[in-house]
Amino acid sequence: MKVFVTGACGQLGFDVTAELCSRGIEAVASDVLPEGRGIPDGAQYVMLDITDADAVMKTLEGVKPDAVIHCAAWTAVDAAEEPENRKKVFAINADGTRNLADACKAIGCKMLYISTDYVFDGRGEKPWDPDCAEYAPLNVYGQSKLEGELAVRELDKHFIVRIAWVFGKNGNNFVKTMLRVGKSHPTVRVVTDQVGTPTYTPDLAKLLADMIRTEEYGTYHATNEGGYISWYDFTREIYRLAGLKTEVVPVTTAEYGLSKAIRPFNSRMDKSKLTERGFDRLPDWKDALRRFLAVSGELRMGKIKVTPCEIDGLFVIEPTVHGDSRGYFMETYNQNDMRAAGLDMVFVQDNQSMSRKGVLRGLHYQKRFPQGKLVRVISGEVFDVAVDLRPGSDTYGKWQGEVLSAENKKQFYIPEGFAHGFYVMSETAEFCYKVTDFYRPDDEGGIRWNDPDIGVEWPIPEGTAVQLSEKDKIQPFLKEIVHE
Repeated sequence: MKVFVTGACGQLGFDVTAELCSRGIEAVASDVLPEGRGIPDGAQYVMLDITDADAVMKTLEGVKPDAVIHCAAWTAVDAAEEPENRKKVFAINADGTRNLADACKAIGCKMLYISTDYVFDGRGEKPWDPDCAEYAPLNVYGQSKLEGELAVRELDKHFIVRIAWVFGKNGNNFVKTMLRVGKSHPTVRVVTDQVGTPTYTPDLAKLLADMIRTEEYGTYHATNEGGYISWYDFTREIYRLAGLKTEVVPVTTAEYGLSKAIRPFNSRMDKSKLTERGFDRLPDWKDALRRFLAVSGELRMGKIKVTPCEIDGLFVIEPTVHGDSRGYFMETYNQNDMRAAGLDMVFVQDNQSMSRKGVLRGLHYQKRFPQGKLVRVISGEVFDVAVDLRPGSDTYGKWQGEVLSAENKKQFYIPEGFAHGFYVMSETAEFCYKVTDFYRPDDEGGIRWNDPDIGVEWPIPEGTAVQLSEKDKIQPFLKEIVHE
């Protein structure tokens, strides 16, 4: 299959071209630049001004694509309102689209057009249905995109995909603007009465690459999942993930008062038609934002890797180590990282112990005041074990073990409701752990370290004596435990 992509040097066009190339689909990228700067490897580049009808017809007749994905557009919404720009806006978004539609009709190929929620007036709170024809654009940009839609609808083999709140690595967007402002200002004012959902271009590109290979023609809405939010909500999540302390002040659109173009209040989009036609919906917008910030080098929470274990609630945590000839630095705990991974705990106490080789401590827990623990080894090596004691848990009585050492720098998060213990494998080991509740000697419980019903496979060399406290030698077995 051969696909012709317009606007390939832009935010969406680049990612669409890259996605096609990654699938082995022949991609012909086009833009107005004399050289296709930044075009993905594997794509052919053709310079094309879509406002030139003759050039469009000649180019498509020469390329003979099976489909056209039309990403090129004037997207500067406020600038479109300037009287000196309006003619150019319609030349690109309306006339340019019609030129492409005419060429597609002439050569008999499919056309996929990227449109916008701005074709509606944004009233009410009900999500806009993709087949709703109550068009009422509020600004020049929306009107020009609507005229493009009407031109594309004259084709039998057409797709129209409306999107909203677009962000990606290439080009300018709201996320980049908020990051820039957040680094230079202590507070920002962001509107809270405009509601919608963001669209991440790499996620959208996957959908478009799927769609163009089908004959499920029609009009669709496609934004990321995760519910409807305001620009204020979006900004707060951007700053949270980027680790910025900038204060975000909620204001109404009227209070903000800086935009030249009228924006819709309701950008909620009904995306059920995607599912009905067999297409996968886009991932959650928070996940998309996290990925965008990671590839942009702005993801503060990306310094620590958090991996869930087979037993629900347990996590292995691996910090990023920055080292050179002088030594190393790492973050052993970052609240943003933990919260982003779903671990929203508060620690109240730090503990540290030293144990010698062959010592086994555990399996311990607190009964009425259970502790969550974040454990790590700063010297030596231990085999750390957690046993699920949560009543009603599908994994009750199951265990998981992790080797923690000063060398691998791994940490083990053990939530409330688990028994915990470790065995020292090195000559000595220094063990550190944070806890979510205070140590209460009168509340401590335990389970026999070698309970056959649990079956922990301790890495104890054959013939080696285990060093236990007198208390741990006589702890009860799991079947003797009574949960209060």
